[in-house]
Amino acid sequence: MKSPHIPHDDLQDVMEMTQKLENYICNVLKDTDRQLAMSALMSASINCMLGQCTKVEEVMLYRNLFIEILDSTIRSIQIKPPEKPPFS
Repeated sequence: MKSPHIPHDDLQDVMEMTQKLENYICNVLKDTDRQLAMSALMSASINCMLGQCTKVEEVMLYRNLFIEILDSTIRSIQIKPPEKPPFS
């Protein structure tokens, strides 16, 4: 299945929407247990993706995009080592 062509204007709209969602999510989850927050976010993401699909091929496209974005984001993170050991 070919990836669809997405116009530049639509990509900009998605980026703006993503930034707004990130801000809202951050505000809601900032005081929430991380494990619960991740579970809720993953569930919401999956439900949103599946809610837009009518064919298995579409589900797989969304899945592949999701994993590709997640992998890319993880690779781009530059994690600093802790300044002091956690149990000292």
